[in-house]
This record gives sequence, C-alpha cells and structure tokens, in this order.
Amino acid sequence: MNTPPHIEEGKNALQERSLLMLLTQFIPLSLSDVAMTLGDPLQTAALSRLAFPQETLAGVGIVKAVAVFLESPIIMILHASTALGSYAMSRRALWQFTVFAGLCLSGIFLILTWEPLYNWLLLDVFGVSTFIATRGRTPFLLMFLWPFVIAWRRFFQGLLIRARKSAPVGWASVARFIWVIVALSVGVSLKCDGALLAGVTLMGAILIEAVLVTWFCSRLGITSILDQHIHHETTKFPKTFRGVTSYYLPLASTMLLLWGSRAILLSLVARSFDGSLALAVWPAAWGLVLSIANGTRMVQQVVISSYEETSKRTLITFVIIVGLGFTSIPFFLGFTDKGFSLLRQFFGDNPTLVEAARPVVQILSCFPFLLALQNTFQGLLIHWAKNWFINLATIIAASFTLIVCGSLIFAGHSGATSAAYGMIAGIIGEILVLLFALQHR
Repeated sequence: MNTPPHIEEGKNALQERSLLMLLTQFIPLSLSDVAMTLGDPLQTAALSRLAFPQETLAGVGIVKAVAVFLESPIIMILHASTALGSYAMSRRALWQFTVFAGLCLSGIFLILTWEPLYNWLLLDVFGVSTFIATRGRTPFLLMFLWPFVIAWRRFFQGLLIRARKSAPVGWASVARFIWVIVALSVGVSLKCDGALLAGVTLMGAILIEAVLVTWFCSRLGITSILDQHIHHETTKFPKTFRGVTSYYLPLASTMLLLWGSRAILLSLVARSFDGSLALAVWPAAWGLVLSIANGTRMVQQVVISSYEETSKRTLITFVIIVGLGFTSIPFFLGFTDKGFSLLRQFFGDNPTLVEAARPVVQILSCFPFLLALQNTFQGLLIHWAKNWFINLATIIAASFTLIVCGSLIFAGHSGATSAAYGMIAGIIGEILVLLFALQHR
C-alpha cells in the first residue's frame, strides 16, 4: 500500500504518535463502546430471570433489530463528525444533516408503531409467533425516538474524538452503563414485565449519554478548540448541506445494507427447524460477542484522526494488540470450562439456552480480531474520502452472510449456528474487498 507524498510530508511535519499515545487515545473510546454494548448481555441476563424469558428475548431481539436497522443510516455520523469536525463550515452542514436525517428516521419508526403495520412487520416479514410479537410491542412503542437520539449523540461524540478529548466520551458511557445496571437490577428485584423493562432501559441509556456528551462539548468549548487546528487538504471535504449529503450517502447506504442484512438474517433464523429457540439464542449470543468485539470499533476513529502522524509499523502493532486482546475473551468463554461456567450464569442457568449458545460463541470467537481489521481498513478509506469502496465491501459482506446462513438452514442446520457461520463468512469477504480497494485506490 503506497502512501501519497503529501501524506508523508504531513507526517514528517508533525510529531509522530507512539503506540502508547494511540492506546491512551483508544482506551477511553473503547471503554465507551464496551459500556454501550454490555447493555445487551446484561439485559439478556435480566430478562432470562423474569416471566416468559424465551419469548421476551425473541421479541426484544426482533424489536432491537428493527430499531438498529432504522438507526443504521446515521450510525456513521460518528465517523463523519470525526473526519469533518475541524472545519467550521463542514461541521455546521453536518449538524443540519444530522438533525434532518434523525427526525426523518424517527418519523418512519413512529409510523411503524401503528398496530396493523407492526403486526405485518413481525408476523409476516419476520414470521414470529403472535405471542412473541405481543412481547415486543411495548419496547417498540417506547423506542420511536431511537434514531434521532442516536444521531444527536454520535455527532457530539465525533467532535470530542476529533478534539482528542476521549475521556468525556468514556464518562458519558459510564453514566449510561450505571443507568442500565440500576434499571435492570430494580426491574428484576420488583419482577417487572420484561418487555417494559427492556424498552425503558434502552431508551433511558441513550438519552442520558446524548445529554452528557452535548454538555461536555459545551463545557470544554470543543468548537473553539477545533477551530484553532491547523488544516491541510480541506478542499476534499464538503461545506454545504448538499455536499455533506453526497459525502455521507455511501456511508449511510453502507450501514443500511449491513443492518438490513442482519434484520433479514433474523427472518432466516426464524424459519429454521429450531426457530423459536434460535430466535432467543442468536440475539443473546451475538449480543454477548458483539459487546466484546465492539471494544475494537474505535480503532477506526483513532486511524481517521491520527493516521497522518503515525508510522505504518506503529499502526499495525496497535491494531494487532487490540484485535487479539479482545478475541481472547470469547475464546475463553467458548473453549474453557471456566468460560462455560460464566456462560451458564449469563443465561440464567437455563440448560437449553446454554447448550445452544456455546457453539455460537465458539464460531464467533475470532470475530473481534476480524472486526479490528475491518475498522482499520474502513478508517483508511474514509481518511482518503473513498467511501464508495466501503459500500461495495458491505454489499459483498451482506451477500456472503445471507447466502451462507440461508444455505445452512436449508440443509437442516440450527438457525443460531447458521447465522454465526454466515457472519464470519461475511466479514472475511468484506475484509478482502477493503484490502483490495486499499491496494488499488
């Protein structure tokens, strides 16, 4: 991978960032992602201890998939904010786009809460039972503002990251995590309805985090800090609402494809021979592994914000350390006796769920390392404003995931393990396409 001369000049002109500096920037960001995604396994552990655990887990899993699908076009607002945050005109245009897109997506979510549309979505599209659909209705109603709040939160997180103020992002996530623990603990102790508890916990968590990152940006004067930065190559970034829309479109469609394919994946899982069990096991096991793997996602933000000041060797070492470090955790859970004991506790000592989940965790044990590679390559392409290559790679990944999963289910394999093999096939295909794009950009 050849580095353009102007990038090399930029690196030489700036103080090179060491491995320790990268890790210092990365760790608070990683903790914020881990704290965010730990909510899913904690929620699984809580709902497993309340009435109708299997049906509630399945219903909430479907609702979360729909929510994240509707959120997906604005997930990469974080990446755009990190890339554009230092440029005042680009930052203002991106904020306008963020508000507009978030409100539009929440409007669609609100329309889907209409009961006939909701029933069509869960009963016909996802093919779940009436009881599972009933269990999912309450959290679905509570979560219609989900896309707007996510967009708002990610915009201000990106500004903090661009200004290299990682600690406030971490503190906001800690507050979110505390809310999740308190809400779930109280809900379980009071034997609350699991579906209601899930909806209140999820929405309360993201609202708390969004308010806090906004407050930190205001208190620290982040926009003033960003406006003082010395900029290079600013012409490649958009400065108008229309320009930001064109810049962001491939990123939005990338996430739409990614999460759309994962929603379709659930509909395939529901049609497996063990559909009801698989619908409970797959979101729970996937949520557990993803909560670990998401600790590597902020590699991308570090790459975007620090690439020009970091040597290739340091960057490679950083990515390998992060990837292997997080991969060791699901490997421990899936392949060791002590890890199996922890899995049993996680699933409320339900033997049916535990036995079905263990092979899923084993298959996905390499996922964190693969995700670290994927995020590194995506970050490099975003840095060079080559966003359409990311879109192409996501199409390949989604296709591989659905083809592999659907083929295995058609051949009579378990829905949850079929989905796990599909996810691994998809991310490997995506990494190969991203690597090819970097070599031929």
